[in-house]
Amino acid sequence: MFSAIEVHDSKRDACYKLMIEVIKEMVYSKFKKKFNKKASLNLSIEAIVIVVIAFVVLGLALGFVKGQFEQITDTSSSVQDQIQQQIMDDLRRSNNKLSFPSDELTLELKDEEVQAVGIKNTDDQSKFFAVTFHVKDGIDFADFISGEKMSLATSAADVKIFWDNDYREISAGDTDIIKFSLTAPDKQGTYLYKIVLWEAEDSRGAGVTEYATANFFVKTS
Repeated sequence: MFSAIEVHDSKRDACYKLMIEVIKEMVYSKFKKKFNKKASLNLSIEAIVIVVIAFVVLGLALGFVKGQFEQITDTSSSVQDQIQQQIMDDLRRSNNKLSFPSDELTLELKDEEVQAVGIKNTDDQSKFFAVTFHVKDGIDFADFISGEKMSLATSAADVKIFWDNDYREISAGDTDIIKFSLTAPDKQGTYLYKIVLWEAEDSRGAGVTEYATANFFVKTS
């Protein structure tokens, strides 16, 4: 499954590449000035010093950026752990079949956020469960396909959710957590999402019936 670490890794790598390109451009510019008309390269002591300083600065900068991203990752992981614990506590204290920790998410355009939904088997025997996600599009709800971008007819906004949509077995009275990655719509607005929990007799979805639902809003800014 995915985690907050995966979300930040791509941003960190992009930052590293940008910094390296800046240093390379500095060094290239200095070397270029040292070319004489005969196209021979004469490195002065000044140029060598600049190269050394540039790599020292690069090392310090990369170390700083790495520390910042590690701190962000640790904070995000801690928040995710707290949210999951909140979901589990809610399911244990109540007879709820489905638990989602928020009625509204406020995200920036195209922002990606990892969330979690909790499910509980309140039956007296083991059953198989899976969730699906839907978003209001006009008067009806449009169905998400895991990992695929979908364009809404009413707003022309692009939306996407990625999750494990396989059926999982849960024993009687037990709970489980399903993580999902939600990519915010690329247009400003408030969107209504729905989570549907399905119950089945086996891992192939035989005898599937709707078990519980939960709604939440996504507000983009």
